[in-house]
Amino acid sequence: MNELIDLIKNYPDQINALAAVCALLVSFLSIIFTLRALRLQRIHNYKSLTPIANILTADYENELAVTIRNTGVGPLLVERFTVSDGEQKEDNVVCLMPQLPEGIYWTTFSPNIEGRCIPPNQDLVIIKLNGNSSDKAFASFRDEVRLALSRLTVTLEYQDIYDRRMPPKQRKLDWFAREK
Repeated sequence: MNELIDLIKNYPDQINALAAVCALLVSFLSIIFTLRALRLQRIHNYKSLTPIANILTADYENELAVTIRNTGVGPLLVERFTVSDGEQKEDNVVCLMPQLPEGIYWTTFSPNIEGRCIPPNQDLVIIKLNGNSSDKAFASFRDEVRLALSRLTVTLEYQDIYDRRMPPKQRKLDWFAREK
């Protein structure tokens, strides 16, 4: 211990220079670690705010529906939504549906969803038809709508809040043509 005290007393300028170099080295390392931590935090933020689109169908005796659900943890921003029956391409499902009979109405439909935002764990109803399954007019129209929906393919192009394009989601609605 006495040797260390003698070294400090005999060579104070060299000790000061060594302390300054050590302080500079520690400062440089702290900057590197801070930049690395910021990069990791940014990657984490990107991953933690990623939307995941699901195109869902509901086919019941009293209800038919097509919805988009955001099962991710970040907002889903719709860039483009297209519906195709193989010949025609539209930006909404209603254009490709049969004519409504007297007294039957769509419960909900979205004519154009481009530019819309779907929050996490929320749904956006594309088209929905509700009615009384014992009503013959409704049952007949419901079956027409099922047939029309079964021929469609929907495609959703979307992005996250960082303007990163997500992989497009596409789904054939042939579920509506299954055997009952």
